[in-house]
Amino acid sequence: MRLSAIILSLVFPAAAFCQAPWYAQRGPELVVPSADQPADTLDACPKLNSLKAAEEYADAPAVKEVAEVDGVNLPLPADDLERAGIIEVLKTDLDYWNSRPDTTKIQLGPDSHDAARLRATTKALLELFSSPLSAEELRSALKSRFKIYRASADDGTGKTVITGYYEAEIPVTKTPDETHKYAVHLKPADLVKTTPAMGVDFDYGRFDEAGKLVQHYSRQEIHAGKLSGQGLELVWSAHPSQIMLLQIQGSGVLRFPDGDYLRAGFDGANGHPFRSVQKILIDCGEIPGMSFKDFIKYLSAQGPREERLADLNPRYIFFKSRPKDSLPYGAIGRALTAGRSIAIDPKYVPLGLFGLLKSKRPVAQESGLVFKDFNRFISTHDTGSAIRGPGRVDLFWGTGATAETEASSMKAPGELYLFILK
Repeated sequence: MRLSAIILSLVFPAAAFCQAPWYAQRGPELVVPSADQPADTLDACPKLNSLKAAEEYADAPAVKEVAEVDGVNLPLPADDLERAGIIEVLKTDLDYWNSRPDTTKIQLGPDSHDAARLRATTKALLELFSSPLSAEELRSALKSRFKIYRASADDGTGKTVITGYYEAEIPVTKTPDETHKYAVHLKPADLVKTTPAMGVDFDYGRFDEAGKLVQHYSRQEIHAGKLSGQGLELVWSAHPSQIMLLQIQGSGVLRFPDGDYLRAGFDGANGHPFRSVQKILIDCGEIPGMSFKDFIKYLSAQGPREERLADLNPRYIFFKSRPKDSLPYGAIGRALTAGRSIAIDPKYVPLGLFGLLKSKRPVAQESGLVFKDFNRFISTHDTGSAIRGPGRVDLFWGTGATAETEASSMKAPGELYLFILK
């Protein structure tokens, strides 16, 4: 049990809470089901020929708006996780806003809020969620004391599209051999994080021989050896698709054959657009829809084709080694909380906001995956290259086999509500 949960149990004993609490009690760990590996062959992919170098290839951004809504729209709180995680994400939010000057402002729909307002919001929420309230009392307090915003997609339903991500684990070696030929790379010394003032439309780049700011090397160029000889190889993998998995998740455990491991975290990108290899192969008729976990298995079984298929996504992520006991970090610059931290598009939804998510989620059971409705309080702690528009949310599942299985299968419409103190 985490320290925050212990403190809560001491300060608010069970008798102080309602007999039917709106948050979940700790349950047994679930057994991860096995998954069949689908198979198909790629005959042709004509859609690729029409892609331009600067184009992304992912789900179309579900862009519409973030707008204030009446409190009557707020679902009755029925959180499916333990209460301690709520306190944890709120403390992360407060630490973030305490580090920001009062002049910092965010835009949420048509409204602007400063850091002082966000600090006050987070403190009020901490007080509220540390109180022994029933679900009805909690909902009433949220409606009366807070402005409620809803992030909506452009399909007319007012829903968001919710996916999942997790801390990946991949097998690696410390040195290359005939099988382990693909490196997880450290950040190159010449990598530049761009700013709007630089006048380019990519997030990372390098200055070429003529002094022009260009994108850094693509995945295909890196596979061809463009970063060789610079001492940037952190570890080595047998599969470029597993490195791409690590890069899409943004952090991971690098497991050596003897059981020892390293943890790796995001440390920059190459500035190229993200292209979903899975979506490309589905659209081109090679594979049916499947979980991302099964898709990586599919790519890993492709032999000589694996590198060519991975190269369809030119975006490449660099990593740094992190302490073994560290937790995955998000774009907020702090540790993520499994089950409660979400990745959003900060162009529409700022970091450090607390809200309520309602959707349907996969649950791993001995008999396989089942899908269940859930409500959950969350905070916006991360971003992702494939998360675009206010109608997209990526829920962080955590670490381990169950997290991998469930997060890889998560894709459902839902509702996202955000709270700002009136």
